[in-house]
Amino acid sequence: MTTSDNNQTTDNEQPAPENKPKGEKIMLSDGSHFYYNETKEERDRHLEERLRKWREENPEEAAEIRRRGKNRKRYILEKKYFKELPKDYLHKQSYAQRLAKAEALNGCKFRDSPPYKSKTWGEPMDRVLHERRDSFGNRCDGKIAIMGRLNGFVTYSYIIQGFSFLFSLIFIIAGISTGDFIDYWTRSGVAVLLFIAMTYIRRALRPYDQFIFNRHTGLVRTPHNWWRRSFYIPYEDIECYHGGVVKSARGGGARESAKFRCMKTPKRFYLKTPEFIAQFGGIDQGSWAGYLAFMDTSIPVNENLHESIEYYYTLGKNALETEPFPEEIKPYLDPDDKQVNREHVW
Repeated sequence: MTTSDNNQTTDNEQPAPENKPKGEKIMLSDGSHFYYNETKEERDRHLEERLRKWREENPEEAAEIRRRGKNRKRYILEKKYFKELPKDYLHKQSYAQRLAKAEALNGCKFRDSPPYKSKTWGEPMDRVLHERRDSFGNRCDGKIAIMGRLNGFVTYSYIIQGFSFLFSLIFIIAGISTGDFIDYWTRSGVAVLLFIAMTYIRRALRPYDQFIFNRHTGLVRTPHNWWRRSFYIPYEDIECYHGGVVKSARGGGARESAKFRCMKTPKRFYLKTPEFIAQFGGIDQGSWAGYLAFMDTSIPVNENLHESIEYYYTLGKNALETEPFPEEIKPYLDPDDKQVNREHVW
């Protein structure tokens, strides 16, 4: 019942009309709720005010959005935006055909990897992209998408570079403290040269540290290992495991971790199941599912990747920056605006 003192209601009674909250009831993820009682005119006015303030604070981004919008409108008026282009370059092979193709490229057959159980790495990540905006957003040229791994050539080049910098400082201090400038400073110069050389060596070795997801073939090329070469495998045969957050000692920060494991093992190259640790920062479920969606030729390339495609088109290089930009993707871009001029990129 409702009391006359405080107008409280029981669970079975509705509040009196004068006490009923006004506005739209908004439910939150934790089960709580609130009432949004702004009118449409008030919402529109507040939205316009926020947009105006954002444009004032971010003039370059606002100008870029206007430029892209005007270009897109022109592509529509020119009747090219919705026009479909030939997709003959996309593979039409089944999983079994692509598996046989990978074996031919590798020069050996696959064997099934043993079941994997780990308390550290848990269960494989979900392979479904639930929200398109959760996908990865860079390092893709429309034909290939790349993803780095940890503990490879690039990682060790940074370690060598760090030690060379440290030794150069030690030799300089030793030269000052002993007075033997020629000997110790010569050694310091060698360490500095090594530091500089590792920058160029790392640039040359970086492509060998990448997973290469090739949408046009439906195959993934794994990174090289120290004693084993890379190999090709269908993207369906790679699993990704989330390892949680790794915290550095003494408050040095934290990062996500992830591991990739192949469900098939090349008989010739590997005695153990191939496993790779993801690059610094790991990879979340949305990004992993985004790579798999990129390989699905039944759907277009995610719009999140259009700006990455434009970047490499402007650069004139593929995502690895080792070859020219793929010819198959060029018709999807305006040569003057350097912008995707189609609704979808296939």
